[in-house]
Amino acid sequence: MKNPTFRPVRRLLLGVVCTVLPVAFAGTSDEVAPPDWDLSKDGSLILHRSARVAWPRCVEGMQWSGQRCTGQALQLDHAEALARVKAREKAEGMAWRLPHMKELQQLAHQNTRPAPAGQTLLPAVGQGWSWTASTTINTPSFNTYSYNNIQRGLNGQNANQMKFLHGWAVNTATVQAQGDVLKRSKLLVRLVRPWTE
Repeated sequence: MKNPTFRPVRRLLLGVVCTVLPVAFAGTSDEVAPPDWDLSKDGSLILHRSARVAWPRCVEGMQWSGQRCTGQALQLDHAEALARVKAREKAEGMAWRLPHMKELQQLAHQNTRPAPAGQTLLPAVGQGWSWTASTTINTPSFNTYSYNNIQRGLNGQNANQMKFLHGWAVNTATVQAQGDVLKRSKLLVRLVRPWTE
């Protein structure tokens, strides 16, 4: 037989829990975390909060006008891109650098999602193959007897030298990455720098 005096106590406890829980979580439901990807106030920079980096919305050679990128996009080979980094570092006193392949792919992928105010992060102009700082370290073992290697005139020594002639590039329009781009190729340059609030 159940004791009828426990029913009011259970109802009282249930009432207390239902009253206290919404109050305990009320502070967190009203707070909205800032987006991980955002635009600077003037719209000229893309801010990646968790990575603590800032990207110009325009490629090198172009400037943000407040609504779009203007000017002429530079097409540089890998050595010229690195020289551009040093020149911009010196002129602005900021630690600009070429992005790593995964960073640039992440930015390109994020660009497919709507940004604040419904804008895309990267304007359509200036999208395409861009240089990265990534290099190929692990190369497949060289096969002296491969017909393709013989046809191209490769041997064990010059095969190792070939990896220094190639770099990684990312197509910001398609998120595709490629590691066998000749460093003398003329590509777009998109830089990145550290960012603090």
